[in-house]
Amino acid sequence: MDLDCPLTDEEFDELDRFLMSDATQEESLDISMLDGFLTALAIGPNTHLPSQWLPVVWGGEISWESEVLAERMTSYVLRLGNDIILTLRDAPEEFEPLIYEREHQGKTIPIIDEWCTGFIKGMALDEEAWQPLMDAEEGAEMLYPIMLYGTETGWDMLRDDPSLGERHDEFAASLSDSVLAIRDWWLPVRKAKSTIRREEPKVGRNKPCPCGSGKKFKQCCAGQKTLH
Repeated sequence: MDLDCPLTDEEFDELDRFLMSDATQEESLDISMLDGFLTALAIGPNTHLPSQWLPVVWGGEISWESEVLAERMTSYVLRLGNDIILTLRDAPEEFEPLIYEREHQGKTIPIIDEWCTGFIKGMALDEEAWQPLMDAEEGAEMLYPIMLYGTETGWDMLRDDPSLGERHDEFAASLSDSVLAIRDWWLPVRKAKSTIRREEPKVGRNKPCPCGSGKKFKQCCAGQKTLH
C-alpha cells in the first residue's frame, strides 16, 4: 500500500460514494467531515494508530462486503490523510480545507459546517491532550471559526447573532490560516514526543482489528503507517 500516492479523481469519488452509502453507519463522516477530521489528526498533539480512529470514519463497526473492499476504502482514507500531512509539511501555502459549496443568487457560498464538525470530532478523539490549546488565549482565536461552525454552542451563537452570519465568507477564508496556526502551536510538542519511544498498542496482535476490517490486528492496522 503506497500511502504517499494522492487519490485520483476516480478514487476520491469512489470514497465519497462509499461514505454516503448504506454500507456505512448513520454516524459515518461525509467527505468534507473526513477532511476536517484527518486535518485535526495531522496537526494535533499526539499520533494515533488507524485502529483508534477508523471506526469514527465509518460511524462504528460495519460488515464489509469483502476484504478487498475493506482494504481499498481503508487505503483511500489513509492516503487522503497522508496527502494532508505532506501538503502541510512541504507546501503549507497550498493547503485548503475540502468544503462543500452551493450557489445562491449567482454567488458561490462555502459550506464549512461539515468540515468544522469533522475537525471537532478529531479533537474529541484526544480531548484531554487538546485542552492546553483550548485554554490558551491565542488558542481561542485560532479555534474560533472552527468552534463556531463545528459545535452546537457555535450554531446557537450563529442563530442568535445575525452579525456573525454576515461574516460567513470571512470565517470560511480564515480556516486555512487557523489550521497553519494550530499546526505551528503544537509543533514543539510533537517534536518533543517524537523522540520518546511509544508504548505498544494494547490490542492483541492476534485479536480482530478495531477498524472493523475483519482481519487480525497484526495483518491490518498494526502493519500500517500512522497518520504522522
